[in-house]
Amino acid sequence: MTTTTIERSTSNASTTGRYRVAIREADDRHGRFEISLPDGSTLPASRTPLLSAARYLLSDGANPSAVVEMRHAGRPDTVAAFGKIGALAKLDIREDQTSGPRFCKWRPPPQDRG
Repeated sequence: MTTTTIERSTSNASTTGRYRVAIREADDRHGRFEISLPDGSTLPASRTPLLSAARYLLSDGANPSAVVEMRHAGRPDTVAAFGKIGALAKLDIREDQTSGPRFCKWRPPPQDRG
């Protein structure tokens, strides 16, 4: 089972906040990561846990200027990736047979489009 923990910490110097996401590879090893929140709830499995966590945090009222950090569970002292929640929430990863992975604009799944 993949576990992603989102922790929130704020400093007195900043009102934007900082979130830490710790990830572990899923047991099925298909490049997907389950996201478990500190309150015990989980988000759907994702191939882009940092981007998915940013979208969740933004929808949950996080400041778009807050920073989210991704750390691997086995190396909690090392930040693997980070960025501002508002910017990350707008991104997705696309890959095809002619080019490697690249950032693109995120579009909600068809069932979520209004």
